[in-house]
Amino acid sequence: MVLLLAMMLAMAAGLMAYGPVPIVPADHLFADQRTWLGMAQGAQVVACLPLVAVGAWGAVATLRSSWPSALRMPWLLFFVLCVAMSVVNLAYHLSPGDVGFAFTHLFAAAALTALALGFMAERVDALFGSAQAVAGGLGVAGFAALWWFAGQWASGEGDMRALLFLESLPLLLIPAGALSLPGRHTSTADWIAMLVLYLVARVAGMADAAVYSATGWISGHTAMHLLLAAVAACLAYRAGVAPGSRRASDVESAVATQRSTSLTTSS
Repeated sequence: MVLLLAMMLAMAAGLMAYGPVPIVPADHLFADQRTWLGMAQGAQVVACLPLVAVGAWGAVATLRSSWPSALRMPWLLFFVLCVAMSVVNLAYHLSPGDVGFAFTHLFAAAALTALALGFMAERVDALFGSAQAVAGGLGVAGFAALWWFAGQWASGEGDMRALLFLESLPLLLIPAGALSLPGRHTSTADWIAMLVLYLVARVAGMADAAVYSATGWISGHTAMHLLLAAVAACLAYRAGVAPGSRRASDVESAVATQRSTSLTTSS
């Protein structure tokens, strides 16, 4: 907890020293401008769809699990927010603009805040998964969005720093806790895989034009959407097969039945 707090303070101090991060026209320019099915930026629009499906899968897997409510609530919220973020992102790519861009980052920040609460609820204290903690996390994300909207209304230049800070939480949580704090329902490998995919996704997004130039068929931004869906897919799979989930119980029962049958046959 001390390490996590220190890392969060260091990142906050760095963002404060950096200064305001506005949305600039270049943020709406993407390397792949091809029209698919009559849609401008069709590749980016279509690339938003996998995360919708994965989010729905994760939500169902979490609801079917027998995890404690303190763990189920933030994980379920994470997957629901992934679906909402994908829908908003799809709408943004159909009609790019500052407000759509900000809303996309709002849902991303809220989703990753929920995931952070789920991580802490499993590995630190169940109170992080309580209704009060989840409501507080959503409130923080909402305040970060209001910070941008207030700046946009007052001066025509909102500040994205608060939202970007929340979106960086996985980069802080996993190194700070996944390697040292034990988890009953997820493993260290789960979080490391999630971290690697998340980092690759963000790098691909920043190298949008370079990736498109190198491949000639897929841009870095499109790849980012697909990789973020892969991140959520790893977590959705874990929700379905982790100890305490219904699928894991079914598998254990099947294995026990098979062993019993084998012993009976042998005897």
